[in-house]
Amino acid sequence: MKSFLKIFTILTAVQKRYCVFLALCMLIGGAFEAVGIGAILPLISIMGQPDWLERHVEIAQFVSNMGVTNHVQFIILCSIGLIILYLIKNAYLAWQLRIQINFAMQKQILYASELFKSYLAKTYIFHVNHNTAILMRNVSSGALIAFTNILIPTLQLLTEVVTGFVIWVMLIAVDPFTAVVVAGLLALVLYVLVKTFRRKIAEQGQIQNQYSGEMYRWVNQGLGAIKETKVLRKEAYFSSEYEAAYKRYGDANRVFNFLNQLPRLFIEAIVVVSLLFLIVFKLIQGYAPMEIVPLLGVLALAAFRMMPCANRIVNLSNGIKFQMPLFNELYEEFCEIRDRLEAGKSQELLSESVEKLPFAKELCVEHLAFQYPEGQHEVLQDVSFNVPKGSFVGVVGPSGAGKTTFVDILLGLLTPTGGKITVDGMDIQSNIRGWQANLSYVPQSIYLIDGTIKENVALGVAPEAFDEELLIRVLKMAELYDFVQDLPKGVDTMVGERGVKLSGGQRQRIGIARALYYKPEVLVLDEATSALDNETEKSITDTILKLKGQITIIAIAHRVSTLEACDFKVKFDNGKAKFVN
Repeated sequence: MKSFLKIFTILTAVQKRYCVFLALCMLIGGAFEAVGIGAILPLISIMGQPDWLERHVEIAQFVSNMGVTNHVQFIILCSIGLIILYLIKNAYLAWQLRIQINFAMQKQILYASELFKSYLAKTYIFHVNHNTAILMRNVSSGALIAFTNILIPTLQLLTEVVTGFVIWVMLIAVDPFTAVVVAGLLALVLYVLVKTFRRKIAEQGQIQNQYSGEMYRWVNQGLGAIKETKVLRKEAYFSSEYEAAYKRYGDANRVFNFLNQLPRLFIEAIVVVSLLFLIVFKLIQGYAPMEIVPLLGVLALAAFRMMPCANRIVNLSNGIKFQMPLFNELYEEFCEIRDRLEAGKSQELLSESVEKLPFAKELCVEHLAFQYPEGQHEVLQDVSFNVPKGSFVGVVGPSGAGKTTFVDILLGLLTPTGGKITVDGMDIQSNIRGWQANLSYVPQSIYLIDGTIKENVALGVAPEAFDEELLIRVLKMAELYDFVQDLPKGVDTMVGERGVKLSGGQRQRIGIARALYYKPEVLVLDEATSALDNETEKSITDTILKLKGQITIIAIAHRVSTLEACDFKVKFDNGKAKFVN
């Protein structure tokens, strides 16, 4: 029971209060169910007593005001009353089900969005150490499992327990001995069934959770590098690995579905056999067949109502157990989301409204050092140099010398393990978001969304907030304007996934235009032209040089031609840096 109620611990106080409201609604629903079943017994009894109205004069006088004067009319009246009762009961239960589902779906959307937000706000080193496919699985399936596959079934489980209990109380009023026997028998059956299959179902849940991540990983890897996959003729490799992962995932679900269906067969057999034994038992005690018909009717109705109720209790508890592994894996993150929501800090997590860190004079790198958490050696050691504002600085050095690590620290993606970078005397770590408001970054491989040229240049800007004049200006600065004008749809031309409809040079120019759209104080170029041919590289370098003196440019490059016009170069070698000509 503790594991079933664990879902409620990730909810805020307001959400828990709403769950209490839902529980009260379920109690009323359970009472409706019991009354609906209990009302059948009097009707059955009255149908077998033609003189019932004659023996109940007060009731006969009351119904006579409605034109009911004989036994048949009274049965019809009672039947109509039962019809209305059942219609009201089912309408109420439908409303109850609707508010349960609405609550769960609203929280699913909220927590899925908050989980994605949490991952976006995580440090760069977190993403380095976590597989993207697993994070994708967590975002797409985590909240779905928590709320649709655990919370709703838990509420339904509580509903079934309440309904079963109320029906049992009603049975006590009819026949205490039989009610106790039925309750004891069903409780024993449920306990044995849940206990028997619990461990096996939990094991299959672990397997299902593990291989759902594997499936995401192989799809991501196979389709993410489709060009290499096809050129190297490795389609069969990725297909077979995905199939193997899906087979283990499918096997876990197959075993679970089989185990989850078995209880229905056991419960059905036990209930029917018990009911038949009850008939035999009553007859042996000397009851006439007609004497046990009313009791048998209500017990049969209750039994066949409690049979699916008991079956659903087992199925729901098994289903919750099966889905718990991923929920347990994400439990701490869901608790962080709960705390953030209660503190009202959700909007602050990815807030873009930050106070820009002033940059008027110079950027100083002071005794900078860095070592990766699992690394054995420092990647950067005592790196120090100054960059006056408006300078064009070249960063050179062999592969593995620490250039990219330095740039990642400069971009605020990594936190130095020693030393600091200051801007006008202010440590950038004291206000990373404020420092990043000064930056634009152009990597070697530009990531383009599957959208239009306009959407890629003004990435993350709402359509109604597009600055058309600025867009045209940066397209001209990146020497893309003429190319875009020749396109039938201009800036509304779709670039395809990852920009597959554009050449490498065009993608890099969109990257430069994007960087300039945000009016940066500092432009960081990380091998931005190294993958291009000499002519395209020279053209883009000339474009960048036009910005010299207007903004601070820090460029990593291997080609000497790219850095010919820089003010000075800093060479990295074995984690150390020095000025070079």
